[in-house]
Amino acid sequence: MTINTNHSSVVAPVDSRPMLWQNWMALRNGDRSLVEEILAPTVLAHLPVPGGSPEQVRGRQALVAWVSGRHAGCPDAQLAVEVGPIIGPDLIAGRWMLTRAGDDPGSVCPHRIVVACSGVDILRVDGDRIVEYWSHDDSIRLDHCLTYSAA
Repeated sequence: MTINTNHSSVVAPVDSRPMLWQNWMALRNGDRSLVEEILAPTVLAHLPVPGGSPEQVRGRQALVAWVSGRHAGCPDAQLAVEVGPIIGPDLIAGRWMLTRAGDDPGSVCPHRIVVACSGVDILRVDGDRIVEYWSHDDSIRLDHCLTYSAA
């Protein structure tokens, strides 16, 4: 509940969508503690595939497996919100930047490099849960940042 500052006796409802976005980004960064709270059991994800049509992943467990698979290959990768969340009646969107420090497999230098990619997540929500998710990556070569793992 929020504090009503206009001195009215009407209590304004709390908009849970900003917190839903924050929890979604935490999940994308590997925190699975709120999965059941933020994802509908039948969530549908539309995921980018380099050089192909988007892949669809159905169900909470399959989406969590996809997120976990992305982190397994690059556990130091982190998404940071650059724009948003932009909130509509049943949609939430935001732009993120992914960064990771990793060894350059093609380099003879012993130092580590920083890789950055960006993208947009669009969430369709029903109540307090995400029911559909679209991901768009700005970089065609996002597979150099993280490995794709189909659930």
